[in-house]
Amino acid sequence: MTASATRQKKHIHQVDYIRAIASLAVALFHLGGKVLPVIKYGWLGVYMFFLLSGFIICWAIPQNYTWRLSGKFILKRIIRIEPPYITSIILAIIINFFWIDHYHPDWLNAVCHVAYLNVFLAQPYLSPVYWTLGIEFQFYLFVAFCFPLFTGKWGQWVLALLSVCALLIKLPIVTLIVCFPAFALGILYYLYIAKAKSLQSVLIPGIIIIVCGIYSLGILQTAIALLALVLLLLPLKKRPIVSFFSKISFSLYLTHDMIGANTVVWLGRLLPKALLFNGIAYVTGFALSILFAWVFYKLIEEPCLKFSQKLSYQ
Repeated sequence: MTASATRQKKHIHQVDYIRAIASLAVALFHLGGKVLPVIKYGWLGVYMFFLLSGFIICWAIPQNYTWRLSGKFILKRIIRIEPPYITSIILAIIINFFWIDHYHPDWLNAVCHVAYLNVFLAQPYLSPVYWTLGIEFQFYLFVAFCFPLFTGKWGQWVLALLSVCALLIKLPIVTLIVCFPAFALGILYYLYIAKAKSLQSVLIPGIIIIVCGIYSLGILQTAIALLALVLLLLPLKKRPIVSFFSKISFSLYLTHDMIGANTVVWLGRLLPKALLFNGIAYVTGFALSILFAWVFYKLIEEPCLKFSQKLSYQ
């Protein structure tokens, strides 16, 4: 086994912390934390995921990657992401059928979800987190065809230039172009540690990307992406609880709103209107979200993950 192959299989514990923190933050926010201190900023966890994707997707790609491998890369990502995503869409339709009076599934809308076309066709989302999966899929397509461009000698400057484009191009919808600086910071970190770029060579492009992120995404969004970058830099140790929440992070992200949020609403209608009972509803919804995410991971996500890992680039 080559050194490159060994590096690709190395587990990075810092990644577990980012996945766990980001997924829990988003879940706590959607379950009713929009009015609670600190938790009301949980939606920012999305931008931690964006930076992490910029880093970890590049880290998982083999060093000898060329455009000829783009089809295999996309296939691996589809196998990894699409079945859990489609299952969650079906689950959302079923829950809405029993939860909402006179609900009739919009099959055109469901197809738009599967093809990640909602944002382009002005179709509403069945879950408030689905818009980010469309951004992620756009990023996969970008990496599939552009990875060799930003891993060369001037890769860091390519990222800076693309981030400037994100600042200059104004679109009425949220796409990868708008969110690119968050991904670019993750890619830049990959170039720094995997491509042995010097700190001096990535510093100025990094500053440019951060400035572009502040203006295209916002100060808070860019700051939380930088927090994820700081976590990648820290010498964090393996922790069982962190590993658990990292493992179920995608399943929790997909299902927490339809399971936990609906539970909180349902209990809120049944229980007396008091702070104590509101807390009971919130904790119950959160606990049920975690339990369901674990079951969803074991039954749906984990088999897809293992199958994707078995697909070789060779």
